Amino acid sequence: MDAPTVRDNLLPAVTGPQVAEDALVLRVLDLALRIGEVQLATGAGAAVAHDTMIEIARAYGLPTCDVDIAFSTITMCCHRGNEAGPVTTMRNVRYRTQDYTRLTEVDDIITAIVDREEPTPVEEATTRLGNAVRANHPYPRFVAGIARSLFAGAVAFLLGGGWVVAALATVATGVIWAVARWLGRRGVPMFFQQMVGAAIVTLSATSLAWTGTLDDSPVFVIAAGIVVLLSGLSLVGLVQDAISGFPLTAAGRVVEVVIASAGLLVGVVVSIKLVGTILGTDAGAYAAVVPPGPLPSLHPLSLFAAAAAGMLFALSAYAPWRSLPLAALAGATAWAAYAILGLVGAGEVVAAALAAAALGLVAMLLPRALGTPPLVLVIAGITPLLPGLTMYRGFSQLAYGSVAQGAVTILLALTFGLALAAGVSVGEQIGWPLQRLVRRLLPGVTAEDRARDARRGRPRVF
Repeated sequence: MDAPTVRDNLLPAVTGPQVAEDALVLRVLDLALRIGEVQLATGAGAAVAHDTMIEIARAYGLPTCDVDIAFSTITMCCHRGNEAGPVTTMRNVRYRTQDYTRLTEVDDIITAIVDREEPTPVEEATTRLGNAVRANHPYPRFVAGIARSLFAGAVAFLLGGGWVVAALATVATGVIWAVARWLGRRGVPMFFQQMVGAAIVTLSATSLAWTGTLDDSPVFVIAAGIVVLLSGLSLVGLVQDAISGFPLTAAGRVVEVVIASAGLLVGVVVSIKLVGTILGTDAGAYAAVVPPGPLPSLHPLSLFAAAAAGMLFALSAYAPWRSLPLAALAGATAWAAYAILGLVGAGEVVAAALAAAALGLVAMLLPRALGTPPLVLVIAGITPLLPGLTMYRGFSQLAYGSVAQGAVTILLALTFGLALAAGVSVGEQIGWPLQRLVRRLLPGVTAEDRARDARRGRPRVF
């Protein structure tokens, strides 16, 4: 295939006295930067923020803008030809969060700017953005905490635990959530938050198993806690940045994921050693036995648990109410695809990647009129598939001296997680041209609709 020429990648020349005024340029750049900041902070990929910012500037009559994103720094420059100097401004992304209400509201603002003949005035869009960022959540914070706890219970059930295991995972995750919030308000780094959370769930599960309160293996409780702690990591954004040409941002996300996973490792290993030292080798033996994970099943109860996990995760991430049924559908779809592929003999990694690809494709093809960004559905769907049991197996192998075997197991778990994220990206790559083709074939599509699709270009999705 022919590579693009230099001419194809050059910005259009702006000559003569008709250059944008300083006030307009500054207002547009500030609006674009703030929207890009919200997107990056809520888990979107760097390519999404980059394309969105360029399209916003173009919608307001600034076609010659450059955007550079380096993990937590966004720089945007507007070139104004040979009659006026360029204008450059920058913002830092100082926080990372899962707030899908903000993401949905910002997506509505982007649509009002980019997908219309006449974009929303800059002042009005800036006001709407400020109101969206400062607005209260659609439901109280404790509701999100309860949802995250129940999400852990659903995951524990999917991993093979019984009702007692699910209840214990729910309680332990509630404690972890409260402690993590307390540590976060005091500026404690993510590494130590992950370490404390892993220690809480490991100590509580193994201690209860030693006392006889917990009949099932404590491993299911610990694995569910690990899935909850892994769910806050932006694996989809990491893979998307690496694929779409933002290696520096992808490298920053890799370091973030590795440090957070190292916190889990330290918390689990230290807790296992501590339990064995204080309670004796019998208590340590409970943590050493890691039963094999159950085969994925299409049993209605498993599908219900997967749907509940998807909906509860979306609820814990402050997704709008209208997106919760779709999140439940996403969870059930991903689990069903994973189960079918597992039953036909596909390996775990391949089944996870293909299931995530199917979910990404479904999310792309859902009508935009539903008012739910595809990213919300994708993350809610793949989160129950995160390899918590495999990750814990690797941690326990390291704790008991099997360093080489533990390293291989942890690498397999990380590969599993990256396969999920890569599968989502594949679903997007297939879905967005298919979405445009479907729209063209629908009856009643006018020339104005086709012009709008051409003006919109590639969807801003993951």
